[in-house]
Amino acid sequence: MSKRIVITGFGVKVPNGENNKELLHHLISGEYKFSIRNEITPNREDLLIGEVVQGLGELEGKHFRALPRIAKLAICTIWEALEMAHLDLGDDGTSTGIFMGTTMGGTTPLEEMVWISSADKFREMPVYCCGLVHYHSLAASVSSFFHLKGITKTVTTGCTAGVEAVEDAMMYLQNGKINTAIVGAADSSNNKVTVFGFGKIRALPFNQQAEYAGSPFSKRSKGFLLSEGAACLILETEEHALARNAAIYGYIDAVVTNNDAESINGHDRTGSSMKQAVSSVLGQRIPDYYNSQAMGYAANDSIEDIVSRDIFGHGVPLTSVKRLIGHPFSASGLAQIIASLLGFQHQFVPRTIRTDQWGFEHLPLITETLLKPSAEVLITSHGYGGNNAAVYLTKS
Repeated sequence: MSKRIVITGFGVKVPNGENNKELLHHLISGEYKFSIRNEITPNREDLLIGEVVQGLGELEGKHFRALPRIAKLAICTIWEALEMAHLDLGDDGTSTGIFMGTTMGGTTPLEEMVWISSADKFREMPVYCCGLVHYHSLAASVSSFFHLKGITKTVTTGCTAGVEAVEDAMMYLQNGKINTAIVGAADSSNNKVTVFGFGKIRALPFNQQAEYAGSPFSKRSKGFLLSEGAACLILETEEHALARNAAIYGYIDAVVTNNDAESINGHDRTGSSMKQAVSSVLGQRIPDYYNSQAMGYAANDSIEDIVSRDIFGHGVPLTSVKRLIGHPFSASGLAQIIASLLGFQHQFVPRTIRTDQWGFEHLPLITETLLKPSAEVLITSHGYGGNNAAVYLTKS
């Protein structure tokens, strides 16, 4: 019998949710605030963007200047998760694994390094430049900051990277190589490179009214809300958690991932592989609701519509938190999980805010906060490059 994997702590730092308490408040109230940026768009168009605006504490100091921003965001969420878990990592931390996901890595510092090198300003290149732009600096930063010498891995599978970091951690936990895992994801790419790239495929809502930009399940939306952020889960085997009398906030019952195998430029719009992942993770079960990745980008939202139709016959309520937090790439799947964990804890179902549901009127979309308990939730995630991920999250 495989070991059950439990969540004993979690932390988050995303727009309109820079810690668990703040995310809980905004999930229930529906209040939100995004920034308008035009200096990073091709023709000075206005673009709504999600930014982490609160400070990063001691990590802002010169002593930590060699850490990329994504690492600092991740460390903030790990602090919160460890405190919640009341977890003693031990002397060398070899029984604790670190699994971090990122989609874009250090694109903002990379943009700066390219400018310095293109201008032949060698003296201005920081000696720690390689660490700022290296993908694995995310997990390595966590390892060095918390003095953990065990398994340390960075997953870079696009927007599903956070969920796939969970999948990797579960395999190590279930085969007994570790008993605890710090699993997180972070991205911070609110820059010209990212905006130009996604702008080229018309995935960003340039010059669109804030009312419609990034609205899940609305055909009036012209694209997703780019944002930054991080999220973290503390995973343990149930046996280890019970032995130390830890509070258990939820169970990762199953994770299934696959790839469309069609193109590096996008994904399969028929949703075939996403449906396979969802069917596999469900088995014969029906969740209380499903927390989708819908984010106001037609290619993604249509796949979630297909899943709702073909798997559930539009009979299971669904929601999306993307109009609240934007789309922080790899961190989004973990943020969805945390939103549902907060729902377990405080007996509510997160709603989809700021959508008129135009073109998706047939969906059983949750647009008002439901003050009722839930016990089983499907989480979906998919991304550019074709990876798909589905998580089955249970309260017990």
